[in-house]
Amino acid sequence: RLSAFQLHRAALMLRAWDGVEYGASRRAIASVLLNHNLNTLRALDWKNAPERRRLARILIASRDAIEGGYLRWLAPRNPLR
Repeated sequence: RLSAFQLHRAALMLRAWDGVEYGASRRAIASVLLNHNLNTLRALDWKNAPERRRLARILIASRDAIEGGYLRWLAPRNPLR
């Protein structure tokens, strides 16, 4: 079973990836998913925003899941082996 955190992160990954596929800017996606105040930031502040880096990590994880990483969710490693 996935933990509450894993479910939340998977939902973020799916929503972020859908936003990218739909053609939304990364700033718009981060504004919807992470912090509604990002639309008011200057471009320089957006470049240095922690939400920008967090969204990049979420999209990397999304790509990994799409390319087969989701299988680790279905059959996690057994720590006793």
